[in-house]
Amino acid sequence: VEVVKTKRVRGTAVSCKISPSSPTRVAHAAKGLLHRLLPDVWIHTDVHSSRKGNGCGPSPGLSLCLSAESTTGVVYTVECNLDTKHKRGAELPEDLGIKGAAMLLHEIQLGGCIDSSAQSLALLLMCLGPEDVSRIRVGTLSQFAIGSLRLFKEAFGVEFKVRADQESKTVLLSCLGTGFRNMAK
Repeated sequence: VEVVKTKRVRGTAVSCKISPSSPTRVAHAAKGLLHRLLPDVWIHTDVHSSRKGNGCGPSPGLSLCLSAESTTGVVYTVECNLDTKHKRGAELPEDLGIKGAAMLLHEIQLGGCIDSSAQSLALLLMCLGPEDVSRIRVGTLSQFAIGSLRLFKEAFGVEFKVRADQESKTVLLSCLGTGFRNMAK
């Protein structure tokens, strides 16, 4: 469990039933922010329209999915979508690109070996794992992960040892797994 550095960013900008230039604008804005810190950034653009009959749904949309890979293989991911609650044109594609890139940089800044969206799943797998000590390093614990820790204690009787690492500004969690087995096999 060690501190890692980021080496590359990959992503996809997707549009459905809107201008074909929108995902390109999203990708360009995201790369503009990410290239300040990292030279290896590549974002693919994909356009869907209702004319091709590919079934992209009844509503228009625009989304961005980014992933950053570290030198040790840790992958941080974020995704964001154009907010449909705003009236049309209130949020520009460039805003979506900058928002997605900023979210990714925030995940990288938090550090750890897993991003905040997957913390609860990783902690659950540690609870259900073999009757041995499992450890993980995360950035700041998300509110959802804190609630999950409470539920795991109540449901499985598993208590996590939580220790703050002041040097790397991350949190180390460890627990003894329950050794859960699938008895249906």
